[in-house]
Amino acid sequence: MASRSFTIAVALGALTGIAGAEHKTTVTIWADALATNEFGGATYGFAATTGGFVTEQRELDVGGGAAEVRVAVPSTIDAASVHVRDLTDPAGVTITAQRFIPAARTPTEMIARQIGQPITVVTTRGELTGTLRAVDDQSLVVDTAGHTQVLRREGYVLDIKLPSTGAGERASLAWRLAAKKPGKHLVELGYRADGLAWSADYAAILDDAGASMDFRAWATIKNQSSGVFDDAMITLVSGGTTLLPGQASTYALTTHAAAQRFALAAPVDLRANETVQVELVPARVGVKPKHVIAYEAMTDPSPDYQQYPNTDCSQFNGQGADPGTSQLALEVELAPNVILPPGRVRLFQRRAGGQIDVISEDVLVAQAGSARIRLSADTEVTVARVQTTCDLDEQKHTLREKIELKFENKAKKPLEVVAREYLWRSTMWKIENDKNRPPTGQMHEFRVALPAGGKQSVTYVVVYTWN
Repeated sequence: MASRSFTIAVALGALTGIAGAEHKTTVTIWADALATNEFGGATYGFAATTGGFVTEQRELDVGGGAAEVRVAVPSTIDAASVHVRDLTDPAGVTITAQRFIPAARTPTEMIARQIGQPITVVTTRGELTGTLRAVDDQSLVVDTAGHTQVLRREGYVLDIKLPSTGAGERASLAWRLAAKKPGKHLVELGYRADGLAWSADYAAILDDAGASMDFRAWATIKNQSSGVFDDAMITLVSGGTTLLPGQASTYALTTHAAAQRFALAAPVDLRANETVQVELVPARVGVKPKHVIAYEAMTDPSPDYQQYPNTDCSQFNGQGADPGTSQLALEVELAPNVILPPGRVRLFQRRAGGQIDVISEDVLVAQAGSARIRLSADTEVTVARVQTTCDLDEQKHTLREKIELKFENKAKKPLEVVAREYLWRSTMWKIENDKNRPPTGQMHEFRVALPAGGKQSVTYVVVYTWN
């Protein structure tokens, strides 16, 4: 702006036809999108759900006949997703047209929205009232009694008084309504908006003996939609994708784990451009963590094969990155059907004197009903991963692979091993003779109890298919 002392007199929130107090608001928010590789990675072939879906109840003052009503909405709204129900007279109001009006970003944009409307301009020579005809950052064009004046804003225009409509300070939808019963109507407005997202963080504190743990899960919610959602009931969704046309298969599609929904017990105020943290699941206080050995043959390669399957039976020598990695870990038991989303976990330990030491910071490893915190490398368990057979049928678009895991415990005490296998060759797969596999994406875990100095093997057959 060029003016040295420029203000705009606008009464915020007084836009005629814009809804008043917002109440009975629900917001469903999807977790931050997963990172992808050059081929689309973990989301190739899928429409990853992002943003949030908002449902609000608004009271509108609807005139008779065809009237235009404006409703303030977030600037990131997907206008094509709007759904409206009239709760006062379900069959009496029809929306014949809808326009999206973005929020004004500058004072000049706000003034420009009053073109054709009466305004009052305060100048160094006094007030001037007329109809606004044009505006830019340098000048105003105003029709007054009998003639048109071009007013220089720099050094001459001190103030501009606009009608108290509130137009421009928020994005809005303008509806052309046909109403049989004029007056106040309670409507339910639903829409999808970008700029809403959440991520998970975890904190675990061990007691001095390492026998007891307090475990807390936090969700950090970000609202960059420009919308304000006070007293909103929030549901957070983690994982899950939308299958695109042409991806149907006789096998379960398991690129991601099934969506997990976390409904917050208490309402939350989501203010524009703010971040709020809430409890994701109830805290576990004083629980006894289980000590396990976590084994992975390789880093998950499945993101590289979302676009096309891997049918090379000799890939990774048919075995994986043998001998893989074995790590000592702590497991915390959760509700049986809860799968916590990936997120940073910080492990602390409270010493006898009261001080708290930092032990580790890592990414939480979750499975249905449990959360795993990795501690350090383990040398007491060795695992050999062997591909015993691999049969490709190009005509039927299937590959049948048999894998054997051979475990050996060198310790003088029994140990429990959790082996995580990635079913990485194709997004469509099944393990033979395993009808109760939980929806865990392109991953499956095997638990093995090893006696002191003992050995044991696990064999499974996975069948991949593709279109």
